[in-house]
Order: sequence, then C-alpha cells, then structure tokens
Amino acid sequence: MTATGDSVRIVKLVRAPIEMVYRAFIDPDELVRWMHPDDFTGVSATNDPRVGGRGELIHAMDGEEVGGFNWEYTELVPDSRLVMDWQFGGYGQDPGGHRSRLTVELRESEPGATEVTLTHDRLGEAPPGGHLGVDSGWTQALESLGRHFETEGEE
Repeated sequence: MTATGDSVRIVKLVRAPIEMVYRAFIDPDELVRWMHPDDFTGVSATNDPRVGGRGELIHAMDGEEVGGFNWEYTELVPDSRLVMDWQFGGYGQDPGGHRSRLTVELRESEPGATEVTLTHDRLGEAPPGGHLGVDSGWTQALESLGRHFETEGEE
C-alpha cells in the first residue's frame, strides 16, 4: 500500500484467472458479493460497463442500509484496465460533489493468478474516513475479492 497526497495505491495478488477478476469488477451480482470493507455487506448494485456508463453499489451494516458509492466509466480495456470517476454516496446524493478517480489494472502474474493494482486518486481533502479509511476500505475489499474466488464453487 502507498498513500501519498490525495492518492492511495494497493497491489494485491488474486488467485483467479484475469478474465474472472475483470468480470468480478463489472458484474453487479459479483460486486454485491465482494466489494465492501469488513463489517459491511453489499445490498444492491447496478452497472453499465462502457465508456460513459454508470454504476452504483449500496452497502449495509448490521442489516441497515448505510449508503455506498457510484461511478462513471472513462476507460475500459477488457481483462486489463478500468478507469472510473468515483463518488462516495449513491446516485443523486451529492450531484455537484467531488469525484475522485479509481483505476484498476489487471496483469496475469502466473497462470490462474492476477495481480490487481488499484489506484484511487484525486481523493481531495476529506473522503469518508480520510485517506487511511480509503486505504483500509480498499485493502479489506480486495481481501474480500480473494475470498470470493476461494469460495466461488461452494455456493
């Protein structure tokens, strides 16, 4: 993990093929299952994975909906790279509010394993939980992604 200025960068090895990891980042059903920090669960997700397309993920804590985040894609390279303008909160919650930038890069590190490099920048002065909260949240979410593939066949 690297946190500098208004940026957080995390590199995580995920034991799954690159095409499965990419799908986990764009399929709403999969996003709900893994993209959340510890102590949270996914409630619902929508996603339109194309340049200009938008997505949203809503979280709950202790069974109560607590918000989430929304994004708009600025770049997609299948099985390789996703770039999104990112906003904490659901659609319409803060229409003129600050948008950060989330970049996810995928690289096959060995057969059946993918290196995920997540860079969240343009965070501004006060994202929820501050920069350490963003780092902690993404670190936990990427750990959840790894567990998602470990348990995929068990459902």
